[in-house]
Amino acid sequence: MVPPSAQGKPGAITQRIVSAVIMLPLAAATVWAGGWVFALLISVAAALMYLEWQALCGEKGSLAYGLAAMCAAATLVSVLPGPWAAVVAGVSIGIAGGTGGHRAFRAAGFAYIVLACISLVWLRRLDPSGLEVVVWLGAVVVMTDTCAYFTGKTVGGPKLAPKISPKKTWSGLLGGMAGAAVASGAVGVFTNSPYIIALVIIGAIFAVIAQLGDLLVSRAKRAFGVKDSGNLIPGHGGVLDRLDGFLSASLALAVLVLLGSGGPVAWQ
Repeated sequence: MVPPSAQGKPGAITQRIVSAVIMLPLAAATVWAGGWVFALLISVAAALMYLEWQALCGEKGSLAYGLAAMCAAATLVSVLPGPWAAVVAGVSIGIAGGTGGHRAFRAAGFAYIVLACISLVWLRRLDPSGLEVVVWLGAVVVMTDTCAYFTGKTVGGPKLAPKISPKKTWSGLLGGMAGAAVASGAVGVFTNSPYIIALVIIGAIFAVIAQLGDLLVSRAKRAFGVKDSGNLIPGHGGVLDRLDGFLSASLALAVLVLLGSGGPVAWQ
């Protein structure tokens, strides 16, 4: 997602590029490594996103840090066999929603972030196609975000959801879909998939899913009168601003795999 406060600033694009140059190699290395390395990175991201989610409703302090640590633990335990991830996640969701104001909001955010991050870790652990599936997902979401941003700024036009995210346009959505379709097809070619056309179509569909995740977080921020979820990443805002599309797309892809497809790039 593109934080509203970053749009229109002269250095915003430069900041986005510099941040991407720093983040992409780290992300690529951990995706390649998989296992505990990847799970640890995702657990840290989960904790940071949940801290930002709590901050949306004014919840800060030691309790917030403690709950964020549980968010990380619930994600990290997903690399263990058996039902431990579900148990830890369920107990943590109950605790997260059990104190202070905005309980339902905090519990819903905790559940959403943890389940999405567990889905991503689980997808990477798929055998034998986990690496390819996560690379495909990353390429699709990154291209959705990048192409939507630049197309929207260049073309403009009618607003996509002005009451939720005033800067988003239909042209940006179409640009994101086009970029995701190309990325999906390119990964298919690289992995020698015989279903390139299907991958192009599903890439465009997942661009819409990623944008819906973006709008969901934007709606939450608007409800609490917050522009950005944080300012940790220059040019992007917070971690939640950067990864909101990954959350919805990871959940959707996990469901697709669970339904028996094995994931788009696993089709043979």
